[in-house]
Amino acid sequence: MSKALIWLALVASACFENRILTAAEPPVPEQPLTLRRPVDLARSGQWMIAANHMEGSVSVIDTTRHTFRSETKLGGRLRSLASMENRNVLLVVDEQNHKLIPCNIVQGHVSSFTPVDTAHTPVHVTITRDERLASVSCLWARQVQLFDLRVTNPAVHPVLTSTINLPFNPGLQWITPDDKHLIVADHHAGHLAVINLTNRKLQRIYRLGIHNIRGMTLSPDGKHMMITHQLLNDLAATERQRVFWGTVLENLVRAIPLKDLLEVNEDEPVGRTLKISHWLQYPLGEPGNAAGDPGEILITQDKEIFICFSGTSQVAHEKDLFKLLQRHETGRRPIAMESSEDESRIYIANYFDDSISVFDRRQNRIVDTLSLGTMKPWTDADEGHALFFNSRLSLDGWYSCHSCHPDGHTNGLLNENMSDFQIDSPKRVLTLLGSAQTGPWAWMGNKTDLKSQINKSIHVTMQGSNSKFATSKTEDALVAFLQTLKPAPPLMTARKSDSSASVRRGKELFLQRNCQQCHTPPNYTSPEVYDVGIHDEYGLKEFNPPSLRGVSQRNLFFHDNRAANLQEIFLKFNHPQTARRNVAPLTPEQATDLIHFLQTL
Repeated sequence: MSKALIWLALVASACFENRILTAAEPPVPEQPLTLRRPVDLARSGQWMIAANHMEGSVSVIDTTRHTFRSETKLGGRLRSLASMENRNVLLVVDEQNHKLIPCNIVQGHVSSFTPVDTAHTPVHVTITRDERLASVSCLWARQVQLFDLRVTNPAVHPVLTSTINLPFNPGLQWITPDDKHLIVADHHAGHLAVINLTNRKLQRIYRLGIHNIRGMTLSPDGKHMMITHQLLNDLAATERQRVFWGTVLENLVRAIPLKDLLEVNEDEPVGRTLKISHWLQYPLGEPGNAAGDPGEILITQDKEIFICFSGTSQVAHEKDLFKLLQRHETGRRPIAMESSEDESRIYIANYFDDSISVFDRRQNRIVDTLSLGTMKPWTDADEGHALFFNSRLSLDGWYSCHSCHPDGHTNGLLNENMSDFQIDSPKRVLTLLGSAQTGPWAWMGNKTDLKSQINKSIHVTMQGSNSKFATSKTEDALVAFLQTLKPAPPLMTARKSDSSASVRRGKELFLQRNCQQCHTPPNYTSPEVYDVGIHDEYGLKEFNPPSLRGVSQRNLFFHDNRAANLQEIFLKFNHPQTARRNVAPLTPEQATDLIHFLQTL
């Protein structure tokens, strides 16, 4: 055979091999410029799957080659995903379109089956260990929905079997190792709900007095449920020394005995709210090196504990939480973690960097950062979004804007930030959802410019004057971000409730009682301050009325949280106090009608 023929044969052979490789591993298409925002991770065999919040897609990483494999658009805004370990199936929730989406994973590519409807704003999905039941928490509907998982190979069909109403906005969920109980965490404040999965009913509710529960798992000893959270001290003014020593807002891991959480008392009323009296508590961070906004917690089989420090963009780990934790820098806002099959590596989703950090446990360092795609240029609002979650904006990194305003809402607690120029008269943290259109700001109504209010928050509430982020440009970016925040959807809308006649009567009462004088449509607030018959510790009587838009998504009311619910506002505190106007107090029936109207705003 001539040299020319040999050369042609080699070329033909190479082309044939290339066709085989191409067929087996098609080239990954060029990714479009966008903002993905990975918000959750799940593992299925060799594949690591990220749910991309803003893009509504899932990205797949091959953990054997540490390469990006595929990206699949599934919905509007994805929030959480869970894998069925015994089959290549994912369940994904789309909070924008209110869907639960079952998916299949084949050779690193995701395909979806028929989505099923959920209640308003599903934000978390979890699956029992026997893979027969999935639970979805729905934020603004204040509901948990249970789905039976019916398998028709290769598909899984979720079938809604139970909807459980809750008195708070649910977020994270955790199923006990025996699959008998579901623990549901308050996304904004500090409640825990216990749901019996045998009879599929609410068993009890606990009030912990904490907020921002962002991690839940079983302790290494198997006897406790461990949660990451924050604790706001309403007696500590936001003075520099108190922020420095971590007495204003603590970042913690709490271990709650399972036997205390799950004990059965036959005489106890169903759904009763209780307090937990026993727990172990581990502080995170120290003066000069804080650990703002602790996020997901992951514990390996050999009992090493990993925690995302979401506010300071770090991952920390140690086997004993009483020791000083080792920290490693990640991308911006590490929000979710998952281990490889052999647990030699930990994968960390960096929300604002559209990337996955890879931590090698043997080398004890971040060994790689995998990009999910090139990000498009950021707007001022995008910059403000990242700054809102950055605890480096405060002194030493103790807390971020998000710490008191979870995802822009409110933790519902009291904070002494001296906005009334006094100490020892803390005021309730107000929601920021829709607040850009409802000035003036603060309970005093003494901030008529939103940028000035943000400046005060950075320099006084957060004591962040020495932060490199404490600039006028930062304030402008945060203003731009706050302008994107819409009011929380009304509870009646989120639950698709129909009380038309009662709502109509309530609206008539709202006008008859002249409520619109202080709460003027369309924003249901006004720029003035009013004396409505309540006062603070220093006798201050005049307050700016908070907007009533989304009022049904709040739990405590008035400047000092003296009213536990909307009923108490009218029936216990007779708001606004009307004796001087010779107007009779509302009857319980009238209060119900008025509340139904408020639940539509």
